[in-house]
Amino acid sequence: MNPPDSTRSGLIAIFFTVCIWTGFILVSRHGGKSVLTGWDVTALRFGVGALIALVFLSRVKLPPFKAILLFSVFGGVGYAVAVYAAFRMAPAAHAAVLLPGSLPFATALIAWLWLRQKPSPGQRIALALVFIGITLTAADTFSHGAHLTGMQMLGDLLFLCGSTSWAVFTLLLRRYPMSPLTAAVSTTLGSAMLYLPVWWIFLPSTLSQAPIAEIAMQALYQGVLVVFVAMMLYTFAVRRLGAQTVALLMAIVPGLSALAAVPVLGEPLSWLTLAGLGAVTTGAIFGARAMSPK
Repeated sequence: MNPPDSTRSGLIAIFFTVCIWTGFILVSRHGGKSVLTGWDVTALRFGVGALIALVFLSRVKLPPFKAILLFSVFGGVGYAVAVYAAFRMAPAAHAAVLLPGSLPFATALIAWLWLRQKPSPGQRIALALVFIGITLTAADTFSHGAHLTGMQMLGDLLFLCGSTSWAVFTLLLRRYPMSPLTAAVSTTLGSAMLYLPVWWIFLPSTLSQAPIAEIAMQALYQGVLVVFVAMMLYTFAVRRLGAQTVALLMAIVPGLSALAAVPVLGEPLSWLTLAGLGAVTTGAIFGARAMSPK
């Protein structure tokens, strides 16, 4: 059982993480509709993030190489490559449901298979509601024309891959306990070292064709707020509240970001997606209520 102060600080951290992740979906979808490639956005994410991480490098004791590699593969490169490619194919509402929405499933399943941690009855009900939301979102994808359905389905699958990668990273944070700053520095620097040389030599880029304002927005939001500030807040919340609790609370993000996408991005919500959002958000609230005594 967490002390009240520890729980309160964890909830404050997850509140700001939710705000940043909500903006992340909107900014990333905007980038997916711009001239920038997904490879470029990933490079901006790790390039700018690595510069900030270098400032704090002398203040942390880096974990073993194995931990840095695992963090970089699952919490860094694997997640970013999948989701930024998906944002070019599927709308923000689908990202809202399938990124944070499927995170409780992936986290609970991997925790059960890897750590033998079975979800409680309250968590099972919450997960069932989230599953209904994901199913309704998939039904919305199949309701479109064949060409659009194919693109959106690939985007949806990539969102699920990204969510699974982040779930592994969430549980790795419990396997390798460390301070939020150490986790952020390790993941960011490791990801930059793995990805940036490959991007520079092999991957297609339209960075030279993009407006400066677009590059600056993606660099600041992805490289500063998402990859560093949100990483520290998320790691702190996992330490205070536990991996599965944080995963369920992050499912509040879908409703916020999908509703904001209507005026910000001009992407209307279908009834199926709206129903899916309702189910996912209800599951998140139910999960949080089930854990409130802790």
